[in-house]
Amino acid sequence: MRQGLIVVGVFLSSLSVAVAGNVEKGKQIYLSRCAFCHGETGKGDGPAGVALKPPPANFASAEFWKATPEQQMKDAIKNGRPGTSMVPFGTSLSSEEIDDLLAVLKTFAPK
Repeated sequence: MRQGLIVVGVFLSSLSVAVAGNVEKGKQIYLSRCAFCHGETGKGDGPAGVALKPPPANFASAEFWKATPEQQMKDAIKNGRPGTSMVPFGTSLSSEEIDDLLAVLKTFAPK
């Protein structure tokens, strides 16, 4: 019985890693689709972002992370954000790619 629990524990550990997303894959997506508005370091200061009203989200802000649940971020990536310049990527990014992108966004959060 104990051996079975260890196998289940190992499976669940590997599952949580898979759900977390792949930062390296996410970086490629971020740089090609997000950095133009959100900036290379996620501060909302990309070349296009400085002219947008409202400005793009600042992923380097502690306030952003306190106020924004992970599911809300996924929904914004997938469906866009009405009243902003955030366009929907749901038809061009898979759920896995959205997880990869979210993994990158988390790297911008203050430690």
